[in-house]
Amino acid sequence: KSPVEVSAEILAALRQRAEDTFDTDALHGAVITVPAYFDDAQRQATKDAAQLAGLNVLRLLNEPTAAAIAYGLDNAIEGLYAVYDLGGGTFDISLLRLSKGVFEVVAVGGDSALGGDDYDMALAVWLLAQAGLPTLDALDAHDKRVVLRAARAAKEAMSSTDTTVAAATLGAGALSQSVSREAFEAVTQSLTQRTLQLMKRVLRDAKIKADEVQGIVMVGGSTRMPVVQAAVEAFYGRAPLTNLNPDEVVALGAAVQANAL
Repeated sequence: KSPVEVSAEILAALRQRAEDTFDTDALHGAVITVPAYFDDAQRQATKDAAQLAGLNVLRLLNEPTAAAIAYGLDNAIEGLYAVYDLGGGTFDISLLRLSKGVFEVVAVGGDSALGGDDYDMALAVWLLAQAGLPTLDALDAHDKRVVLRAARAAKEAMSSTDTTVAAATLGAGALSQSVSREAFEAVTQSLTQRTLQLMKRVLRDAKIKADEVQGIVMVGGSTRMPVVQAAVEAFYGRAPLTNLNPDEVVALGAAVQANAL
């Protein structure tokens, strides 16, 4: 199967789910979101996949634009807005300019190999070292997965508490290690700094200073980490928008756009 055919199968399954939810056989159309860095060929391939899935594409919407629309920023003061998108495996930063209710993508950047998974990995390495257990690379696939799962659970717990215990049963021995938010932030500091460096580069490319940005939207589950929110606030000198679910904000913006159309 070609990538377009695989994508079409996913879209067809989503179409089926939507039809079941609305108890109808005919969807009038769909708004589909795509990464801002998608080129014309990738956008056309997305449209082709939708057509194969029997969907009428009303509009392809850039993901950062969708997130901004979800926050109602299309009705905000004209100017520059940043969208900081840190997911499980990728990081994207987009700079948007709002003019007469329309968003224009000014600059994009990011790292397709930087995300929440890397935070889990860094914490797992630290936990094993603290417990005097074999390194992550020395573990078999099963134990590695168990440790990463424990690290992720600890990371998620520390979004709402200052200390937690990471526990896992391994072939090499039991892991039960206390970890503080401070320690977690220290072992993952280089990852957070990488996102800040990429933001600096995007601003530099666009010849814009951080204090010219009027609002920052947070997208992706990994932006729930307090350390990430604090770093973004310190960088821009203003608190980012975080009151919508970061996992759903892009879909919500697409829904608002579909309703308007």
